[in-house]
Amino acid sequence: MRQILSLLYIGYLLFIMLLIFFSGKKPLQRFSWLLVLTFLPIVGLVIYLLLGSESYWAYRRRKIRQRHKGLFSELDDIIQRSNNPSNRELSPTQCFHEKWCGSMFTDDNVVEIFTNGEPKFASLFEDLRQAKDHIHVQYFTIHNDPIGQELIAILKEKASQGIEVKLLYDSFGCFMTFVGPLFWELKKAGGKVRGIRPYARALNYRNHRKLVIVDGEIGYLGGMNMGERYALGVRGKEWRDTHIRLAGGGVHDLQQIFMSDWIASTRKERIGFRHRLRHYFPKPDDPSKGHRDLPTQTVANGLYNKFIHQDVINLSYFNLITGAKRRLWIQTPYFPPSEPVLQSLKTLALRGVDVRIMTSSYYTFGGLFHHNIKNYYFRHLVDSGVRVFKYKGIMHAKTMLIDEDLLCIGTVNLNYRSLELDDELFVYFESPELNDKYADILTNDVAQSVELDYVKFRKQTLRSRALEAIVSLFSPLS
Repeated sequence: MRQILSLLYIGYLLFIMLLIFFSGKKPLQRFSWLLVLTFLPIVGLVIYLLLGSESYWAYRRRKIRQRHKGLFSELDDIIQRSNNPSNRELSPTQCFHEKWCGSMFTDDNVVEIFTNGEPKFASLFEDLRQAKDHIHVQYFTIHNDPIGQELIAILKEKASQGIEVKLLYDSFGCFMTFVGPLFWELKKAGGKVRGIRPYARALNYRNHRKLVIVDGEIGYLGGMNMGERYALGVRGKEWRDTHIRLAGGGVHDLQQIFMSDWIASTRKERIGFRHRLRHYFPKPDDPSKGHRDLPTQTVANGLYNKFIHQDVINLSYFNLITGAKRRLWIQTPYFPPSEPVLQSLKTLALRGVDVRIMTSSYYTFGGLFHHNIKNYYFRHLVDSGVRVFKYKGIMHAKTMLIDEDLLCIGTVNLNYRSLELDDELFVYFESPELNDKYADILTNDVAQSVELDYVKFRKQTLRSRALEAIVSLFSPLS
């Protein structure tokens, strides 16, 4: 019996070696998974199949692209307009986004920035009430609270008026928000609701986007999900976030992202659009009718047509970070960066670039876990000159300010999950005026923060060192 078990274990080891070596993972990731699978033979394999099997997810992507190839091609054809409609010469970064990320360039946009949920929800709900043709809503998390209830009430009213209403939600993000009854009410009113990746095998591959498109003319995106905490805070702690309202040609990119996610979430049933796809991309207003001259590009991953590279977000962020010449100010609630990003931040600071990282002092869940992971990586920055600020509240914004003209606002955290796993997006701006405006916002945030004192931070106990080292092993899950 012992010999049979030994042979089975040897066969298992050979199997997992082949499984991991041909997975396409990075060397360190392969080594980590080999350890897990070796010392946890059954449990480890289940964990790997649920969380680590990129080969399975690549297979799913191929099947989805094949199933809806015609629709994805039609969407791509619709949005294929002139890459440079104003004959403006594109910057190197804009060219990179165009060639590698498939990001279209538009320069007829106007943007409004929200740093708190109250004005954002007021503006969004007013735009939803004014919708005349269709409403597309997509959130990682929707809470069954007064804000979530008001959203569904408006969508129900618009659906009963004959407006086409579609709502996408992440199945894992809404798992514990008890929002199911609200979705059922919307369906009864005529709206269409779909969950993204409800199956267990996709547990580790989530859709983290927050999007609303109204009539194909107005778009909302950023860090705020749909819930009361984004306006009122949590347990007396202010919630600081960043969201934008976008109007202009850039909304077409947001529309394509939503529609691609909607199509990809369709199984055997009909897609459910009332009109031909081109109907949902109305021609933007003439820029001469208003002050619309803001150049933008939307960078997104996880889609099934031109955005098929899963490392789109990772490479675009790395390109932006390494290109900083004078300042690099980052807002991110989580901070377990990849090794290349970590070394780049250190190098930039040592080269004299003003590198600042603003993160959160509090978390609504897993605070001890997130704090220890951040501290582990902050210790790598101790002697580099990188300045770290902890906001006196909950910092949930996902932004990056570069030099005097570049700005990114979206859903991307500076962690492994956002950069390499989840479906994310951000809007990239090249505008000295907008950069200067957000620099003022960040400067005010610094005044509401506490800067990390590296002198005190160096004094680490053996217990904290051991805890940080252990928790850092699970940083890909943060």
